[in-house]
Amino acid sequence: MKRTVIRRDDMLGATLNLGGTPITLDEYATTGLLAVAIGPRGNGKTNAGLLMAEQLSDQGWVSVLIDPENELESLYGDAIPDPDSLRDALTRRDQPTLVVNARDAGEFVPFGRAILDAADLQRKPVFVVIDEGQLFSASRRRSNGIGEAADIINEFAERGRKRALDLFITALRYTGTLQRTLFANKNLTLIGWQEDPTAWSALAPQFKASKIDFADLNALTPGEFFCLSRHGVEKVRMPMASALKAVAPMAKPVAKTLPATFNQWTRAMTAIPTKRLAALSEDVVGLLSTVAELSPQQLLAGQAALQDELEGRA
Repeated sequence: MKRTVIRRDDMLGATLNLGGTPITLDEYATTGLLAVAIGPRGNGKTNAGLLMAEQLSDQGWVSVLIDPENELESLYGDAIPDPDSLRDALTRRDQPTLVVNARDAGEFVPFGRAILDAADLQRKPVFVVIDEGQLFSASRRRSNGIGEAADIINEFAERGRKRALDLFITALRYTGTLQRTLFANKNLTLIGWQEDPTAWSALAPQFKASKIDFADLNALTPGEFFCLSRHGVEKVRMPMASALKAVAPMAKPVAKTLPATFNQWTRAMTAIPTKRLAALSEDVVGLLSTVAELSPQQLLAGQAALQDELEGRA
């Protein structure tokens, strides 16, 4: 069958509202959308994917939610029972949101093939949300189907543009969790709160011209992200997806603060196990001070305080 050149007219005029300046998708019409959300668990990555899925479903996409926790069907209806049913649903396009329960790479593979088959045949906009991406893609090949699953997801990323297939996937870290193909092809990145300073070396190039440093990432609260899009870098507070809003308890975000008094510092230090303090070798302290951009005087004062604390516990 002769095919026409793919035109992503669906992108023209479409937008995403992620809590900052609305993102117009016109600029993604030639590339498709590949979004990656990075951050620890409980950071709001799943909500970000659901929010995007809801917004795109309202604008003509069919959103497929790959759920390893078997939780999303309570929000969006019964999960699709098998790959053939998924192919049929993507052909009919009468359901804006489809849930697929896949606990691991082996369970994902037949559904992933069904998505590729339907996208190749229909070439109408589909948005795939893959939560807990490290379960289905890895930086290195592994057994239990993860190699085949990674190949399918890489095909989403590399050839999705010609199939009107867009992708959102979550990752715990910027390196070591997903195939490099995904990071190489991404064009919308959400980076959430970071606790581990050693992660900054991989993230720093993303913020090269923005004057954002590790301290800015460490100060983020759940639901806050730095959004890197074709429009540049922007700090956003992600609205809650409608389906989650209906069931989530109301809670005010709490900004992180450093201890302000001697007693607060004493309590904070007491809560740190001695074994953890003892692991702060000179090399580790030097690395942390470099990331935090401490002056030599601050470094010396910190090293002296650490030594005093350890001697006081001896």
